[in-house]
Amino acid sequence: MDQSMDDMIKEFPVDEMIQAMVPAYQRHLTKGDVEALTAFYSTPTGQKVLKEMPAMTADAMQSASGVIQKMMAKMQERLQSEMAELQKESEGNSKPQSSPN
Repeated sequence: MDQSMDDMIKEFPVDEMIQAMVPAYQRHLTKGDVEALTAFYSTPTGQKVLKEMPAMTADAMQSASGVIQKMMAKMQERLQSEMAELQKESEGNSKPQSSPN
């Protein structure tokens, strides 16, 4: 397993990935932005942010998951209610109407 993982990492197309991603960064950041980010990440605070980012992201996602679950439950209830209402309306419109004599 270790050998397979090592081989996969060795074969990972890092340069190709970078080249594929560069245009996205170019669309959103100027050269000055990149220089400012480089300067920031070269500082002790920037280094700390880089070091702590995975843990901060994991903590934030865990904290937000409860909020997201509540929101998703409300959205599901709302959609079910709306679907039931639409079904009721559809059934009402599909009933044969009596013609006046």
